[in-house]
Order: sequence, then structure tokens, then C-alpha cells
Amino acid sequence: MMEIDLDKLVFSGLDEAEERNAERLEDADKKAQEIIADDDCGDACKI
Repeated sequence: MMEIDLDKLVFSGLDEAEERNAERLEDADKKAQEIIADDDCGDACKI
């Protein structure tokens, strides 16, 4: 039977969670910037 290193498991889980969180934050940032850009040019942007 293989011994599982719980510390390593926890750390790799945390790394994955942080990566996914970072991606989500970037996506949210991009969306926020798009919304701000839309607001800046008002009706001129709307095609």
C-alpha cells in the first residue's frame, strides 16, 4: 500500500484553488473593464 503524504495533497489542492481563483479574478476584471469601456463612450459604442 502506498503512503499518501497529506501535506503534499493539501498544498497541491491549495495551489489549484489559487490558480482557479486567479483566473476567475482575471475574467471578472476583463468584464468590469468592458463594462467601464461601454460606459465611457455611451451610445457611440452601441452598434
